[in-house]
Amino acid sequence: MFNIVDMDTGTIILILSFLTPVVVIIIIFMGMKRGFKKQANWAKELKEKQAKARPFNAKVINSSQGTTGGDIKRIIYFDFEIIDPVKPYNASAAWFVDTLKFNLIQPGCFIAVKVDADDPMKIYPDVPWAVYTEGYEGLKGLAS
Repeated sequence: MFNIVDMDTGTIILILSFLTPVVVIIIIFMGMKRGFKKQANWAKELKEKQAKARPFNAKVINSSQGTTGGDIKRIIYFDFEIIDPVKPYNASAAWFVDTLKFNLIQPGCFIAVKVDADDPMKIYPDVPWAVYTEGYEGLKGLAS
């Protein structure tokens, strides 16, 4: 029968030194799995929201490049005038934009957008060269 009292200290240390990393690795993998599931759920909800969003045109009032991004896409902060036939209004957004399309985002340009059905201040791009992003709005003050 296995009795921990009969083990010497060296054996206990050996077992613990093996089990500790195994437990840590298992916890990390479980956290990663949970994170991936949350991300997949968020992406699914976002896709559903964008499908329900209403199409509009928006006039670019201001656009500024953020400090985050890569060579192909850069984070761009927008101030828009949403051309709502009932009552036009201003809104802001942060999107990843293809760097080859920067000529299309200058002040005065019009962009096809979708306005969230539940939150008219949430503006999605309705063009293939831009991707909606969430969470970068707070970094607008750091834009160059």
